[in-house]
Amino acid sequence: MTKHSQRHRTTTLPFSYRDKGVDFDLSSFAVDDGAHTALELKPSQAEIDIASEVSAANDEELDWESITFRGSIQLPEETVEAVFPQDEWAQPPAKLYVAIRCHETIYRDRVMVSKSPTAPGKYNITLEIPKETVRGTVELRPYLVRTESRSGVEPNDYAGQKNFRVASGKLYYVIVDRYEEEEQAAIDGERVQFSQNDHLPDGNKLYYLDFRNESRPKLWINSDHPRIAEVLQSRGSVGAEARMRDVILDQVSYGVWVQLLVRAGSAVDAEGDVEYEWQEMVLKTFARNLYDADDVSEATHRLREEIADPQTLPHVMQRIDSELQEYIDPREQLIHLMEEGLQI
Repeated sequence: MTKHSQRHRTTTLPFSYRDKGVDFDLSSFAVDDGAHTALELKPSQAEIDIASEVSAANDEELDWESITFRGSIQLPEETVEAVFPQDEWAQPPAKLYVAIRCHETIYRDRVMVSKSPTAPGKYNITLEIPKETVRGTVELRPYLVRTESRSGVEPNDYAGQKNFRVASGKLYYVIVDRYEEEEQAAIDGERVQFSQNDHLPDGNKLYYLDFRNESRPKLWINSDHPRIAEVLQSRGSVGAEARMRDVILDQVSYGVWVQLLVRAGSAVDAEGDVEYEWQEMVLKTFARNLYDADDVSEATHRLREEIADPQTLPHVMQRIDSELQEYIDPREQLIHLMEEGLQI
């Protein structure tokens, strides 16, 4: 029988998954290098209006560079026992991180909390949100992700593949500024009718990433599709329209990130430097994960070399695809949409 529990959603995946299996709490925030201010959140509160908090504390609009949160994540034993077989309970092959997402700027990052193995217990966390990369609302959510495949094991109730998410926690919505404020996004975006603009592609294209100004790429959304453009402007966090918006954004962001990654990797010079800020942001976000390296410079050089070599280009494209699928996780939003539309 299908269960509708928000805490233990398991029926829409072929393995055990805990939707609220990680306890995620934020306790304080600080602006730039200032002192931390306590967050007095109600138990069910998911929205944190940092824009109002900062303005109230300073009696005026503060020009800040970063917001830092402190908090904790509790991984209960019951979650580990639910998503891993008994022989893995002592050393769970999993990593724990907090995903940072901003729809307005198509920005995604993550803060590693624990590398494999990740045992049950409490983890103190610090999360930094740079202003230059976000706008409007930022989403924060923890994930527990399997790090090893189980070879030679028959299919059962547990995830058996590497990089499968097996548990998640509370989703916080952090308002960093108001929409009426015209702060520059990391990538400019605009809705326009492609059919009425000669510099945009013909046909029924959904979007186009414009590099005519290499220093600041621009994302055009085709308003010849008015219903799609309307859904993308949705501000809700629940309901079929919000779920559809997230699925569309995942589709768009995948194509955008591929282009940005390849162009940024191709722009790296012999010293490992790039010319524009967006290129640096893209490389810092993805390069280390592509090569499982701790040093950004090392990973950046390898990306440059492999993109330039026709023999290694197909392999790096495969790695980019794998990393973006893990990073964006389109499956999650598709499941949410299915649950909303089919009332699973």
